[in-house]
Amino acid sequence: MHTIGLYTENFSRVVLDEIFPLVYVPAMPTPSPSAQTPYQRFQKNLVEVMDILKLSETERTKLLEPQFIHKKEIEITRDNGSKQSFPAFRVQYNDARGPYKGGIRFHPLADEDEVKALAALMAVKTAVVNIPMGGAKGGVQCNPKELSKKELEAVSRAYVRAFAEHLGSGVDVPAPDVNTTPQIMAWMRDEFETVRKTYDPAMITGKPMAYGGSLGRDTATARGAFFILDEYVRSAGLKPKKLRVAVQGFGNAGATMAAFLHQAGYVVVAVSDSRGGIFKEKGIDPARITETKEKTGSVAGGTDGGRAITNEELLELPCDILIPAALDSVIHEGNADRIKATVILEIANGPVTPEADAILERKGVTVIPDVLANAGGVTVSYFEWSQGRSGEQWTAETVDERLRRIMLESFAAVRKEATERTISHRMAAFVVGVGRIVEAMRIRGWF
Repeated sequence: MHTIGLYTENFSRVVLDEIFPLVYVPAMPTPSPSAQTPYQRFQKNLVEVMDILKLSETERTKLLEPQFIHKKEIEITRDNGSKQSFPAFRVQYNDARGPYKGGIRFHPLADEDEVKALAALMAVKTAVVNIPMGGAKGGVQCNPKELSKKELEAVSRAYVRAFAEHLGSGVDVPAPDVNTTPQIMAWMRDEFETVRKTYDPAMITGKPMAYGGSLGRDTATARGAFFILDEYVRSAGLKPKKLRVAVQGFGNAGATMAAFLHQAGYVVVAVSDSRGGIFKEKGIDPARITETKEKTGSVAGGTDGGRAITNEELLELPCDILIPAALDSVIHEGNADRIKATVILEIANGPVTPEADAILERKGVTVIPDVLANAGGVTVSYFEWSQGRSGEQWTAETVDERLRRIMLESFAAVRKEATERTISHRMAAFVVGVGRIVEAMRIRGWF
């Protein structure tokens, strides 16, 4: 195993009122073979796995929908004195194995269906890495770029006041997500402790180090993904220096992953962000690309001796390993047949559609799925939760060693299912995760 620099305390790159009666809304969409929404895509995979596990109708019914969907309109006072309300919600998918766990996103297009899908995937993800937590997700339909710091704090505190009775270290533990930061997590913890008149540092994760955070949280997603990819490469008898890697997405996870790979001897031939990318056959130094992005606002601001490419072109480059680390559904039935990589490591959530999965499987492409590959983030969030409950502060070395052990044990369990059942790694990960959820539900007497 290659040695990479240990975690830092820098959280700066983490990806990212009034109380009214909460509304509990049961959602009952019917799974469809041609489903296109994020939640229906999740259900398509879930139904296939339930068939493999031979679950009863009662078990299927309890798994197909979230346990709770909490909705709320939150209101703040803008800097100009006007009132503005925003739709807010918290989807709690399953807590059979432990408290609900999942991020809160602030985005104008955040909707219930997307959040449902992410909550469900989080429940599977925590089960795949075998940490004692369930799955949830939250969101506020707002554009944080249009809010002042004072207004952003008001939205953050209003969200917690709206859902306070459904949160807590033993109930539901949020975390950062799209457009939310450690500072927002700090405001939320402070508001929760004020409203509930309690001390509960483990009620939320992704906090600043000065307010109950954990070492390693900023690089955890990339670190966990690196452990899995490097183990896959080692077990296949391959040499990193002979493997070409393309990374789509140069945000926190993608840029950190590219740096880890470069340090370990892999040849990073292409990177991109939302404005485009570069390809250099002999290899790119991610540190130089980071400098370019900081100066120009984009990796495409300088070619570093390579040529400019689009995000779409990056996906179809001749390479050995493709790492989508940005948006969902970027590999679909329209381009899957042109993918040349033999291994796809999903750091983004849902970058490969079910239709593309089928095409890639026929081509013999190995897809290491998001519910395993990007689970390093939630794993270190679990570490932060554990430290908050115990009052301990782990060293960077402790976080690193425990994350590595959990990720490799999880990969071994998934690979075992894939081999024994002759199924894809995605289906194998779902078999492991859903199987553990069902086992907990049975033991608890829910069926």
